[in-house]
Amino acid sequence: MTLNTRIWIVLLAALLLGGCSYLGKNQTAPQADRPLPDNGPAQVSPAQSRPHNEARDIRGVIEGFYGDPWTTAQRIRMLSFLGEHHFNTYVYAPKDDPYQRKRWSDLYPSENLRDMQTLVQTATTGGIHFVYSLSPGLPAPLPGETSKPDDEARSITYSSPADRDKLAAKIDQLRSIGVHDFLLSFDDVQEKLKPADQSAFGNNYASAHVALADDLYQREHAVDPNFKLWYAPTTYYGVQDNPYWQEIRTRLDTSISVIWTGKWVLNETITSAEADEVATLLGRKPLLWDNYPVNDYTYVVKKAPQLFLGPLEGRSPDLPDHLSGYIANPQLQEEASKVALATAGDYLQNPAGYQPNTAWKNALPSVGGVGDPTAWQHFAGYAEESTLRTTGNPEFTRLTLDYWNAPNAEARASAEARLRAEFESLAALPEHLHATLDNQALLTEIDPWLQKLAAEAQAGLAALDHLHDPQNSVLRQQLKARLQAARSTSYKIGDELLTFAQQAAAR
Repeated sequence: MTLNTRIWIVLLAALLLGGCSYLGKNQTAPQADRPLPDNGPAQVSPAQSRPHNEARDIRGVIEGFYGDPWTTAQRIRMLSFLGEHHFNTYVYAPKDDPYQRKRWSDLYPSENLRDMQTLVQTATTGGIHFVYSLSPGLPAPLPGETSKPDDEARSITYSSPADRDKLAAKIDQLRSIGVHDFLLSFDDVQEKLKPADQSAFGNNYASAHVALADDLYQREHAVDPNFKLWYAPTTYYGVQDNPYWQEIRTRLDTSISVIWTGKWVLNETITSAEADEVATLLGRKPLLWDNYPVNDYTYVVKKAPQLFLGPLEGRSPDLPDHLSGYIANPQLQEEASKVALATAGDYLQNPAGYQPNTAWKNALPSVGGVGDPTAWQHFAGYAEESTLRTTGNPEFTRLTLDYWNAPNAEARASAEARLRAEFESLAALPEHLHATLDNQALLTEIDPWLQKLAAEAQAGLAALDHLHDPQNSVLRQQLKARLQAARSTSYKIGDELLTFAQQAAAR
């Protein structure tokens, strides 16, 4: 789940104004500073420490991002990972699978259906519920794109018996390979109706969506007692009442779970109090679609792709008790997603006792093939900045502060030695990780950021050389060239290194 065109514009403005920390920031929910060590479990009420809660009945990952969908091999690896890390649900919802979205009414060709059956069987064998998402509405174009002429023709006419039959036929096909759980997705669809639907529903697109969902649930549940339906509304975030949610709570069958992403699309914090407000407005506990560690918007909106390798945090320790379920939206990079997802699994397994930093350190080896855990953690420590952690690497920040604030020449020399050692270690990291990380899929995913970080480290070394002799034109040109090389790609990681080099260049 990401955004319709209007929300993409709002997101872009928010990011330009203040970065990810601007988004969904909750000033009333405390968040521990990143450098603080874990201090043991928080004090919780008996209700918070119960061994069972509803959200643990749905502990999932949803492949719901924009961009190249994962391959069958990647999904099989992910299904195995989910079973090992306290998850029990996988949702198939890649925005760029045409049969899931724009060609929703077309049955899968036999080869594609065989691949899907392999996934379903793998999930079932591993104890993972397989949920299939169908999105028959008119897709909202992404920034810079426009709807194609046949997009509207292909989209569903909500009041059409023929189109409802096509939706049922698609479900029948998927049921034939063992799928019984479905998500009807109206996120990121255009808020308009065809003439026939305007006659049936006026301009109330929420009424059209809810009517289709109710009809589908009644129809399919009569055929298949195991049929379950989730619902992703077009208005999927917030904590204020609105006409769409009024339609849901007054008309949508209460057996249908409803998706909610938090008070906004990307959220630094999500609290149980917010979930309770939304439960009242939806007429049921929300099913949380948590947009972390998803990174598609860093490609589409920010044009500066990021990896998010930090832990899940900022979620209330009692939040799962106030949800009907929890599903995490991962990154385009399946292997790299496993670090954050492993921490989410730990959170869902024991939310009251969850400690983000401890979970993160335990999660780093979960990607597999880590020959040098220290080097892998060193890299990951520069890829933690996100909506959840809005500052750079605190250890590097301390090194630079020690350098700039050194009270005398001896202290400055000591601080420089430590800072130089850090730059040298980062500059050598690509070669070192390629030699010690026995996971080619992960290496391929992270390599652009690995190379960017090394280039920034080279700029840092040139900055230290320049600071020794600011009047030396050769050293100044070398620093300028290193900075230019570090800025030559749009990938974002280790901005704090560039900041140091830029400060040096200004002297």
